[in-house]
Amino acid sequence: MNEQTRVDRPEGLAALEERLATDLAALNYPPANWVPETRHADGPVSDVVILGGGMCGLVAAFALQRAGIRNLRILDRSAAGCEGPWVTYARMETLRSPKQLTGPAFGIGALTFRQWFTAQWGEAAWEALDKIPRPMWMDYLRWYRYALALPVENGVEVIRVAPKDGLLELTLGGPAAREPVIRCRRLVMATGRDGTGAPNIPDFVTHLPRGDLWAHSSDEIDFASLNG
Repeated sequence: MNEQTRVDRPEGLAALEERLATDLAALNYPPANWVPETRHADGPVSDVVILGGGMCGLVAAFALQRAGIRNLRILDRSAAGCEGPWVTYARMETLRSPKQLTGPAFGIGALTFRQWFTAQWGEAAWEALDKIPRPMWMDYLRWYRYALALPVENGVEVIRVAPKDGLLELTLGGPAAREPVIRCRRLVMATGRDGTGAPNIPDFVTHLPRGDLWAHSSDEIDFASLNG
């Protein structure tokens, strides 16, 4: 497993991870990369770049690797373990969807939230669970990334995407960007709600100080300062 994606492991997961490794080996995962190399005079070319290392980005990477497409990169501007809204600006106490949904498991029983949960707290706790607490879902996604050794590059932001020479050229920024520009054949936008564009702020509040008198729902809000 990739130390770069390692997270703190609660006790009880070792047997599940061993089972997962056995199941994946039986399914010939990861298969050899079958896609012919694409060359460019300016540098390497990824077959796929996935923009976003949250839930959808992770399962997209797993699906591509299962299909034998391994020359890929996953980029996320957030810090490791904070991808998506789950422990940043999401406000709900629990997920709204039922706990029985298999989520990003992609047909692998050992990858389901249920197996991750029962490996640590048992079947009785699963039966007693109503809906999944939001921070716990993030813990599960951190484990999913670790268990599959998915190579997410955190602290990397895509500033611009432009066609060039039959490829896509991505201009990068962020504190962890290793190069200013990269190239790929295909781009997967796994940016969640951020993918719909910039926040739509009503004109009548734009001249007021942000943070003091108003905030967008995706901002980090100091609710204690609003008491009274």
